[in-house]
This record gives sequence, C-alpha cells and structure tokens, in this order.
Amino acid sequence: MNTPYKYERTETVEELISEYSSIPDGTGSGVHVSIAGRIMQRRDQGKVVFGNLQDSSGRIQLFAPSKSTPDFEAFSALNIGDWIGVKGEVMKTKRGELSVKVEQWEILAETKRSFPDKWHGISDPDTRYRQRYVDMWVTDGAKRAFILRSKLISKLENG
Repeated sequence: MNTPYKYERTETVEELISEYSSIPDGTGSGVHVSIAGRIMQRRDQGKVVFGNLQDSSGRIQLFAPSKSTPDFEAFSALNIGDWIGVKGEVMKTKRGELSVKVEQWEILAETKRSFPDKWHGISDPDTRYRQRYVDMWVTDGAKRAFILRSKLISKLENG
C-alpha cells in the first residue's frame, strides 16, 4: 500500500472545537476542513460508522454515512491506531456531538500491532512504565500529567 509522504491539514482538533462548538445540534456548518490523526475508537452502526480521531491537540468524532463516504467498507474496517487524513464538513449530530462528516479520507499509516483496549487501558503497571508512549496514547490522564509536568519544569527553569 502506498501512503502519502505529506498530508496538508487545515486545522487542528482543538481549533475545530473552539470555532464550531456553538453550532446548533443536528446541523452542518457549511465549512469544509482537512484534519489528520489516529483512530482511537470506531463504532459500526450498519449504514453509519462513527469514529474518534485524535491529534496532538484533542479528539473529535468522525461521522461516516455509507451513502456519502468513499470506500465505506474499507473505512469501516480501519484498525484502532491507524493514522488517517479526513476531509469533510464540520457538523453537530442530533445528540450534540461536534463531528466531521467524512467526504474524503486516506490512510496515512497503518497500525502493525494491536492497540490496548480503550475501555480498560493498560492494566499491568510494569507495561505502563516500560511503554510510556503506549500509555499516553490510550490514557488521557497520563498524557495530561506529562504535559503539565513539562509546562511546570519549563516555568521553573525560565523563571
């Protein structure tokens, strides 16, 4: 499989959340964006697939209906941990979840090893300490602690 060398995104997840969180439930914004990140969760509802895409700034839901998503079968077979690029309209679902409706997508990098279970995380403390990078992918608290620690040390060093 050929993957692109570079993927141009227009915004980060954090920027999307701050700009479009006020749109009404069940409507589209009319704005089309390009984002990239790692699939952290996927829920197949038959003719619609929902997924959580995470970049370095946060997470956003992907909304992929079978009628308008190109290569829907491949999209619904994505693995947790795959890196993808998505182009689509920013919208809010009827339940009020800020989402990107998938209109184009491509795999940027495939996961070669299975990811730990999102709901249970990493239960073995030894693994958590030996493989910190995996712990930070699946545990939001671990990532926040490292970011906070980094900011605190920078503040202390810079006065």
